[in-house]
Amino acid sequence: MSKKLAWLFYSFSSAFLILSGSLGSSSVAGEIKSEEYVIEKVQKSYNSALDFSTDFRQETEFRTVNRILKSWGKLYFKRPGKMLWRYEEPKGQWVLADGESLYFYQPEQGQVVKSSLQRALRSNIALSFLLGVGDLKRDFRVTLKGLEQGYYLLQLRPKGRPGEFSEILLGIECRAFDILWMHIRDMAGNITKIHFSTLQKGIGLKDSLFRLQLPDGVDVVELGQ
Repeated sequence: MSKKLAWLFYSFSSAFLILSGSLGSSSVAGEIKSEEYVIEKVQKSYNSALDFSTDFRQETEFRTVNRILKSWGKLYFKRPGKMLWRYEEPKGQWVLADGESLYFYQPEQGQVVKSSLQRALRSNIALSFLLGVGDLKRDFRVTLKGLEQGYYLLQLRPKGRPGEFSEILLGIECRAFDILWMHIRDMAGNITKIHFSTLQKGIGLKDSLFRLQLPDGVDVVELGQ
């Protein structure tokens, strides 16, 4: 996978649980639940999602070059192995997983970059969770850091050999145990913050939404060929 494509999917690596909603009030939580209880409830919420759509806003701080990039758009997910990130900013950009391959389109480049989904899953545990084949307790060291402003704060660290990220923080809504936001820190200290809103679950997304449709005059460049 190219550096740019790998970074893109790393940025969304924790989005496996993107079941967002409105922030619940702090009075809902009452006493802090046990770490095991919160993890199991989050896993159950994730497992129950056959499909969903949600708006997202993303901000990435590249500390090594003192630069911040902002983007936003709409995410669609369908189990197993299908997702579409459709950007409003950068305008026209999209990322697609159709169950077999990953595709990344940047209009200014005039090409679609294709990568094997199976190879990406082997090298990216968090991405495997995103696409419906992962497990929190099996794949991550998960720590409940506490209760803040009406949401649980979960810290995820990769098991085994170091990967693209060093830490993921998740803000978990207290009633439905949905993800409200996530902060991802990579090995260089860069931080990506993604916030979600306007969740719709079980909306019956059609498979045709996740089929590759090439813009006119755009070629596909396959990595590893």
